[in-house]
Amino acid sequence: INWGVDVLAQILIVDDSGFSRAMMVRELTGLGVDADQIQQAGSGAEALAKLAEQPFDLFILDIVMTGIDGIAVLKEAKQRQPSAKIVMCSGSSAPELVKESVSLGIDGFIVKPYKAEDFIRVVCGTLPDLSANCETCEPLHVKCHVCDRKMIEVNSLNTVSFYCPVGCMQIGPVVYALASQQHFDEDYARARMGQ
Repeated sequence: INWGVDVLAQILIVDDSGFSRAMMVRELTGLGVDADQIQQAGSGAEALAKLAEQPFDLFILDIVMTGIDGIAVLKEAKQRQPSAKIVMCSGSSAPELVKESVSLGIDGFIVKPYKAEDFIRVVCGTLPDLSANCETCEPLHVKCHVCDRKMIEVNSLNTVSFYCPVGCMQIGPVVYALASQQHFDEDYARARMGQ
């Protein structure tokens, strides 16, 4: 995605909490995303209607909503717009929901309540072009020791876990302050050498 003047990337925030949507809009506009590039939906049904109207580059989805939930919206988004990036942002962190979301092709998962810097880091890790506007972004890039795929970050207040997108393994939870890219790279290198 090119966030330059010529291309206007589109973001859809889907959450039944108006307050949560407002906080996400604030963080995104703070990164330099124009407010006109951000649309909101207060329900899964409203999200599906917007999904039918236009393409989006990034979906930020709550899971637990009355009626059509975020998992249903995720499935439809992946079917209609497979190249779109998807970040789940939900108060529900039940392991089965996290694993299902990861298996369906999400790019990140943030557990509410979250710190603003955690939200920013996960979104910037999903859309790296945004990190140019962010002074505090240091996304972690962790590869699966089994299949070599990029693992999906699941960020919960002060901890982080990583899930292989095809289910090979899970790393964490790790206290975020103790997690470093160097540590994960060294761990990965040892695993690749069979130590």
